[in-house]
Amino acid sequence: MTTLEPLIADRPTKVRYGVLVLSVTMAVILYLDRMAITVAVPAMAVDLNADSKKVADAMGVFFWSYAFLQIPAGWLGDRWGGRRALTLYVVAWSLAIAGMGLVTTVAGLVTMRALLGVGQAGAYATTASFLRRWMPFDARGFANSAVSLGGRAGGVLAPALTALAMAFVGMLSSDVARWRPVFIAYGAVGLVWAIIFWRWFRDCPAEHAGVNSLERALIAGQASESAVEDLKPEAPRVPATVLASRLLASPSIWALAVCNFCINVGWMLVGTLLPTYLIQMHGWTEVQAGITTSIAASAGMVGCLTGGIATDRLVRRLGLTWGRRVPCMISYGGASLVYATCFFLEDPLAIVTLLIIASLLGDFGLGALWCTYQDLGGSFAGTVLGVGNMCGNLGAAIGISVVMRLAQSYGWSASFVLSTVAYGIGAIAWLAIDPRRRIAE
Repeated sequence: MTTLEPLIADRPTKVRYGVLVLSVTMAVILYLDRMAITVAVPAMAVDLNADSKKVADAMGVFFWSYAFLQIPAGWLGDRWGGRRALTLYVVAWSLAIAGMGLVTTVAGLVTMRALLGVGQAGAYATTASFLRRWMPFDARGFANSAVSLGGRAGGVLAPALTALAMAFVGMLSSDVARWRPVFIAYGAVGLVWAIIFWRWFRDCPAEHAGVNSLERALIAGQASESAVEDLKPEAPRVPATVLASRLLASPSIWALAVCNFCINVGWMLVGTLLPTYLIQMHGWTEVQAGITTSIAASAGMVGCLTGGIATDRLVRRLGLTWGRRVPCMISYGGASLVYATCFFLEDPLAIVTLLIIASLLGDFGLGALWCTYQDLGGSFAGTVLGVGNMCGNLGAAIGISVVMRLAQSYGWSASFVLSTVAYGIGAIAWLAIDPRRRIAE
C-alpha cells in the first residue's frame, strides 16, 4: 500500500462515483446555460431595443460554433486530459453566459452566444474520454446514459428556473433588466463547479490520492481485453494528419456520422418544435403545450437511463458488437415506426401519446451510442465523439429549418414522414458499425 492510498483497504473506495456525479452535474449546468435564453428572448428584445427575430437568430449562432468546434475540442481533450481541458471549457462558457448578461447590443449577444458554443463544444467529448478510464467496462453504459440524462434534466429545468429567477429579480427591482442578473448568476455557478473539479478531479484513478488498489483493480479488471489501455492517463502521440486519415478510412465512423445526422433531423419535431406543432396544428394553449413538452422530455430521460443499463447487460449476453447495435436499432427503428404510425392518425391525444413514446425510444440508444464512441476511439474517444456530435448538430441546425418549411408548405404530417425516414436510416446505419474496430491502437 502506498502512502497515498487510503488506510482502510478491505473494500474498494468509491471515488469513481464522485467522478460520475461531477460529470452529471456538469451536463445539467451545460444545458441550463444553453437553454436559458429560450425564456429570456422577449425580455432581451425589449432591453436591447431589437426585433425578437434578431434575438432568435442569435440563438442559432450557438449551434454553428458548437458544431464546427466539436472535433478540435474533442481532440484537445484527448491530448490535454480531462482535468485541464474540461476546466478550461467550463470556465470559457461560464464567462460567455455571464457576458450575455452584460451585453448592450445584438452584436454583443451574437458574439457571446457564439463563444458559448465554442466553450461547450468539447465538454461531452472530454467527459466521454475520461469516463473510459474511471468506469468499469460493464458499467459504462449506465455512466454514459447518466451524463446524457443530466443534460436532458438541465434542458427541462432551464425554462422554469430561468422564468422563476427573472420573476424574483423583477420583485427586487423594477429598474434592472430581469434577465441580466440571472445570466450572470449562471456564469458564477459554472465557475464554482470548475474550481471544485480542478481541485478534486484527476485524469485517471492511479493519479487520485483517494483511490485504493481495490478500486483500481475493480476498474481495470472489468475492462475488456481490447480496452486495457483505457486506464492510461495520456493518449498516444499520433499526429493529427494520421488520426484524420484513420477517421476517414473507418467505415464505422462514416456510418456513425450518417446516423448522428439523421437521428438529430428526426428528433427535431419532438425535441424542439413540439410546442409549435401543438399550438399551430391543434390549437392547444401555451400551458398545455408546455406541460406536454415536459412530459415528452421526461420520457426521454427514462429512455436514456434504461437504454444505458440495457447495453451493459446485452454486451455480456451478445458480445460487444450486438450489445451496442441492438439498443440503437431498437431505439431508432422503433422511433421510425412510431412516426410512421402518427402519419395515419388524426386524434391529437393519440398522436401526442405516440410522440411521447417516440421521445422515450429516441433517447433509448444514447448510452450505447456514447459507449461506441469510446469503443471505437480508444484513447481518442473524445475526437470520435466530436465527429459524431458535429454531424448531429449540423443535422439539428438544418433539420429545424427543414421541418418548419415542410410544415408551412405541406402541413405538419409531412414532418412525420421526414422523421420516419431519418430515424429509419439511422437504424440501418448501425449494421455498418463495428465497435471492435478501433481507429487507433
